[in-house]
Amino acid sequence: MIIQYDFFRTKYGQELLIDLIRLEDLEKYIKASPVQRLSYYDITVITSGYGSLVIDLHEQPLEQETVFFSSPGQVRKWNTDDTPKGYVLIFEDEFLYTFFNDTQFIRHLSFFHTYEKPPVLQLTSDDYYKLATLFQDVKNEIVSFKEYDKHILRALLYQILIFLNRKFISVYPSTEKKPMNRYIKEFIRLVDIEYRRYRTVEHYAQQLAITGGHLNSLVKDYFGVSAKRYILGRNLLEAKRMLQYTDMSIDEIAAFLNYENTTYFVRVFKEHTGTTPLHFRKQRNP
Repeated sequence: MIIQYDFFRTKYGQELLIDLIRLEDLEKYIKASPVQRLSYYDITVITSGYGSLVIDLHEQPLEQETVFFSSPGQVRKWNTDDTPKGYVLIFEDEFLYTFFNDTQFIRHLSFFHTYEKPPVLQLTSDDYYKLATLFQDVKNEIVSFKEYDKHILRALLYQILIFLNRKFISVYPSTEKKPMNRYIKEFIRLVDIEYRRYRTVEHYAQQLAITGGHLNSLVKDYFGVSAKRYILGRNLLEAKRMLQYTDMSIDEIAAFLNYENTTYFVRVFKEHTGTTPLHFRKQRNP
């Protein structure tokens, strides 16, 4: 199975759900498990190094002044002999909850929870300098942390996220997200929790106390695909992660994702990806 790292909430004594770490200080974790899943948000800035970093299905070179974004649950793989240098800003989404009424603020950001575009951004030297300055401000606040200083850190994190979101949208304009209504917000949350057990539109519509037709219309308007396709897409994304990053057999993956049998899983996978699970694994791990 894929090793998961959780946030060290009491690293500084009191609970603090944000941290800034030198990438080279994570060398023992990267070398021990190059393939990893994080339970928190991660913004990694590369200052020097070589090799590549894979986030889910996107592989990008480790180039200077490159920023990588990963969301809870995404799988990362470091393809490098030597740990690159840089900085890692990590945080839990609940760190911002008391700062914003909108608990879905982070999902509105274009670089998190995106699967179509690579979650990576190449900065200009000026943009890198600005980001590095903000990172240093975060580090200074953490070093002198007091419980009542949390709002300063939240404000700095907000500034960093908005700055990077604007830059990301300028590179990938199609990733700019529409405002979410409450049904879409809750639908996304429920699918992330229950995609292994439930794949019917009716199940989620019932949870939301609306009709399946209404849910389908809302999802299609927001995502451009049917609710059924969205649910299946989330399920197959996890299948792809397991095929690429684990040694689990096709039978084991089908059982883990609650398909009634392997034959049905293979048929669904091929119908929606154009290839079999085995062929997908061989392509990703030649």
